[in-house]
Amino acid sequence: MTKKPERTGKRIDMPEETERGRFAEEPETAGSNDRIEKKMSRTGYVFCGGDISDVLLPLVLQHISRGKGDSARKPYVIAADRGLVWLDGHGVEPDLVVGDFDSSPSGFIDDYRSRHPNAEIRTYNPEKDFTDSEIGVRAAVDAGCGRVVMIGATGSRLDHVLGNLQVLAYLLETGVRGEIVDPCNRITLHGGARGGRLSIRKKEQWGKYVSLFAFGGDVEGLTLTGFHYNVKNFRLSSVGSRAVSNEIDACEGTISFRKGKLLVIESRDTPAGRL
Repeated sequence: MTKKPERTGKRIDMPEETERGRFAEEPETAGSNDRIEKKMSRTGYVFCGGDISDVLLPLVLQHISRGKGDSARKPYVIAADRGLVWLDGHGVEPDLVVGDFDSSPSGFIDDYRSRHPNAEIRTYNPEKDFTDSEIGVRAAVDAGCGRVVMIGATGSRLDHVLGNLQVLAYLLETGVRGEIVDPCNRITLHGGARGGRLSIRKKEQWGKYVSLFAFGGDVEGLTLTGFHYNVKNFRLSSVGSRAVSNEIDACEGTISFRKGKLLVIESRDTPAGRL
């Protein structure tokens, strides 16, 4: 978690230490060709310091376990600060641990190191430019993940929730599919200068409701089909709540737009029982 606003002086966003047992080296960033190849298969899961529901976490862990049998698609699990507390409580050792650990219980990280001497842990100065969640997401991108799912990215700290929405924008600009998932919501960001197109199958949607928000400016040429409220070539303003709580009436809802960034929130009133 970031304690102080971004400073105009020297950036402090490099780890103070990186551990993989006794001899530690900073892993190389995947080259562009390697990254394109890996984007087709690998998913990164970043466990953040927000609310991680006891309903959702076992489902996520089951989903991760199913992918471990295929080495090419093996999930890359990252714990960001207090996210490690949740994983450790369920007996899960992540591939990478990052953070300044100011939100973890006192003495927890030292105890974890003693129990997992070979764990890769990158410790950061609390006075840094990025939140622990964003550091974890950037590590997943550097590892070649083509999809990054953030768990524990929502909760009582609205400043961190908004910051994590901005992290979705970073993933979009990087060309990596990003998702924020909690028991009642799945949040994705789409589009750019050339707009975008996506479909949501009713039987696979996260919840009953689909809400749309223009992100960072108006969305132009928005067309919805298969929804309860359909529009054609509509300009969705970044001011107001015009597109909140729509529903899919057909088997599939299709969203297309010509220009802009569109934040899509699939939501439900009760916690999800599946992924």
